[in-house]
Amino acid sequence: MTVQKFLVVSTTGMGDCLWGTPGLRELKKAFPDAQIDLIVNNAWSDLFKDNPHLQKIYPYQNRWYAQLLLGIKLLLRPKYDHIFIFHANTDFGRMKTFLKSSPIWNHQGHKWCSSEFNVKPEKKPQEVSNFHAIERRALMLKEINVELEQSQMELFFGDCEKKAFHDYSDKTGLKKPFVVCHIGASSVDRLWESKNFFDLANLILKETSLNIVFGGNKKELEILKALNLPDSERIFFAFDMTIINYAYLLSQASILVSNNTGPMHIGYAVNTPTIGIFQHVGNGRPDLVGPFKLDKTFFPVVSYLDGNTSVEEVWKKFLAIYQATEQGQKPTPVGGSKDESQQKA
Repeated sequence: MTVQKFLVVSTTGMGDCLWGTPGLRELKKAFPDAQIDLIVNNAWSDLFKDNPHLQKIYPYQNRWYAQLLLGIKLLLRPKYDHIFIFHANTDFGRMKTFLKSSPIWNHQGHKWCSSEFNVKPEKKPQEVSNFHAIERRALMLKEINVELEQSQMELFFGDCEKKAFHDYSDKTGLKKPFVVCHIGASSVDRLWESKNFFDLANLILKETSLNIVFGGNKKELEILKALNLPDSERIFFAFDMTIINYAYLLSQASILVSNNTGPMHIGYAVNTPTIGIFQHVGNGRPDLVGPFKLDKTFFPVVSYLDGNTSVEEVWKKFLAIYQATEQGQKPTPVGGSKDESQQKA
């Protein structure tokens, strides 16, 4: 029997790439003997290195010479039966020469893709923009009779990530339970004000027994300085971790409070109760890019058109999660448990 060969393309933001993980799982479930390759933004490739559904991962950069080198690698691979453009910018059009497949499915209406393979909802094709990002990827898979039975995003971790977390905990003295406050964002207008994180931290220290980890990347250290945090043995920092080690840290947290940015989606993927702060709906409507079919107690969003997200509103949702956890309640994943998503591929 001929082995099916699929190529999935996801070359944009972190959330864009993670939204494709339910599709990868369901594709492998429908075709268990298939070979599935992934082209993914180079910055996020480590998030997929232990994914058991994938055979080959191609890190992607949009520079023409990097595209050429990748194209040569693709030409050396057998022809794919189907290519699915889960999400890509227009610059990926330069890669079409190297894509030995027909059809090339997409949902974004790329001009370099044949219009007959630009999929839309059957009943109301004009409303594809009102589908959640995970659903839009699933539309393409339906073309080969793959249904999205479980919509939970997922990440997989290996022993390296577990060791890195234990080393970090030993070095810093961090103990569970802890909450992570992700203070950065991909753009300035997505940032929750430093004063708000300061006020929230003080409430957490006063009203709960949780430790607090402030996280982000090195570029966001200036935001950390602006917080002027109190001197406390319960406050820790994580600003120099690799993305996969940071993801594992988030998987171990009791709660994540995050701006509408990549790590928020990691929280959803690892089933950590996550409060998503959407400062401006123009940067992404929560119903389209926020939690998808997740428990609203454990995965709430706070959004305001004018960017005035109050500390009181975030704290209210924080307390709801904290109290439910204290009573022994846990979020129920839509597909695949948190423990399963941490198994080594």
